[in-house]
Amino acid sequence: MVKRKPLESSWQAILDLTLVPVVARLPAAVRAERRDVKGRHALLCRIHSEFEEMPGLSLTTGQAARLFGLSPDIAFRILDRLTEAQVLRQSSDGQFALRMEES
Repeated sequence: MVKRKPLESSWQAILDLTLVPVVARLPAAVRAERRDVKGRHALLCRIHSEFEEMPGLSLTTGQAARLFGLSPDIAFRILDRLTEAQVLRQSSDGQFALRMEES
């Protein structure tokens, strides 16, 4: 039996290490932002300005999706957000229109 030198055995221990990628050690709470916040804000402003430029404009979610080139779910979320901000109002038949200031 060949006796190993201490240096050789320590090299073997180093070579036997299991490496873990750095990403795997990040805490679960740290997540990358997937949303394009600037793009979403620009889209909100664009849709808001379209309703202001055409005060009589009244659209369903499907019509807004086609007009603005969006998927129906994104169009609904944007119209809903503008409704929550009291920029738009939604009628009982699902039409979104500019909220007029009452005097």
